[in-house]
This record gives sequence, C-alpha cells and structure tokens, in this order.
Amino acid sequence: MQIIDKVEGINVDIVLRQQYEANLEKGYFPKLVYDIVLHGTNIVIGECDARLGYNENIFYGGNLGYSILEQYRGNGYAGQAVKLLKTIFKQNGLEKIYITNDQNNNSSKRVCEKLGASHLGLYELPEDNDLRKEDGQTFVNIYEITL
Repeated sequence: MQIIDKVEGINVDIVLRQQYEANLEKGYFPKLVYDIVLHGTNIVIGECDARLGYNENIFYGGNLGYSILEQYRGNGYAGQAVKLLKTIFKQNGLEKIYITNDQNNNSSKRVCEKLGASHLGLYELPEDNDLRKEDGQTFVNIYEITL
C-alpha cells in the first residue's frame, strides 16, 4: 500500500489522519482516512476515506466515503475531495472506484453526477451486509468512476 500524506487542490486539501490495515477475514481492505481542510489552512471542514481493493463489501459499501460539516456544505467541497482521492487510488493500482449512497441521499447523488460517475443502479443489500444489519439500509445507489 502506498500512503500519501497530503494531496493539495484548489479550494481544499486532504491530509492523512488515520490508517487502517486490512482485515481479510472480515473482507476489509486497507483504509486511509483524510481530513478535508480549506486549502492552505488547518481548518477541517470534513473527512473522506479511501478503501483500497475490490470485493462484495466494496461493491455495496463503496471505495470511498465523504462527509462535509454542515456550515461548509453547498460549495462543491465533497466533489473536490473525491477528485483528490483519485490520486490515492491511482497510486495504489486501482482502475475504477465505486461510490455508494443511500437511495434518499440527494446531496450525495448530486456529487456523483457532478463527478460524471456512471450510475450502475439501485441495488438491494444482501441480508448479511453490514450496512443492512447495522444501519438498517435496504437499498443503495451504486456509481462507478473509471480512473
């Protein structure tokens, strides 16, 4: 796994906060968690993460996640952070990434659309999926971006 500590963008940067090793017994790949900060500052406005691999868990849960603090939403920062994460994925040999979101999360859907992600469809989660068991989700939208 190649670890990149920081990727700078125009309006935001991502700065590595935490690293998780793979747990292949549970089907978990290595994960890198980044703070999203306003460019050139230490002001944290959200977080994002990169999950480095492919399996059924990744297909339904996505290769990445993102969250922007409420007062900073509506500025396109999540999409900018995803664009910066592409560097991490490419450096680690991934050729595509999956982004998933709850069927009712319109903000996340818009992020995927603005990124030009292909909508693969609305999928029902398997009965044993963690999102279904722990969060009560039944369906997720699944998007794909070719790197």
